[in-house]
Amino acid sequence: MDTDVIPADKALRKKVILFLIIVVLTSLVLEPHFKAYMDQLSQLSKEDPDLALEKTMLLLKWSLRVVFVALVGMGAYLILLARRTLRSDQYPPPGMRVIRDTRLRTGNQAKKAAISLIVLAALFIAVAFFFLCWPYAFEKTLLKKTSSGEKMDIFMKRGGDME
Repeated sequence: MDTDVIPADKALRKKVILFLIIVVLTSLVLEPHFKAYMDQLSQLSKEDPDLALEKTMLLLKWSLRVVFVALVGMGAYLILLARRTLRSDQYPPPGMRVIRDTRLRTGNQAKKAAISLIVLAALFIAVAFFFLCWPYAFEKTLLKKTSSGEKMDIFMKRGGDME
């Protein structure tokens, strides 16, 4: 059995950690602004429920478009990585940098890794298209229910208390 190990690229590891720290800090900074916007929408829903629904759906659609782009991008990357793995018959493929020491897999193990990458990519892309289509179907369902006379208030819980 091969005991070849691809050594970790410490510079790449630092870049990945720095990127993750930036993502977490950005999320922490944006969260209060998002909460304030949602509170404004909650107040608006009492005054003009149709406008509040429209703005909420717009926010949902744009958020899920961003998720769509991220998931399709990750799926495409995984397909390209699987293709390189199948062509080279080794995982990780030649020239790929890794953030931790990684055992080199060749032959049948590399093919299994490539197939796993393809399955994961297909799952990401399928979920991405679901996220792209779902808000439109949800909005259509809401509009159908509101036009049939049912009272819809998306900011209220069942008991009528605000969250």
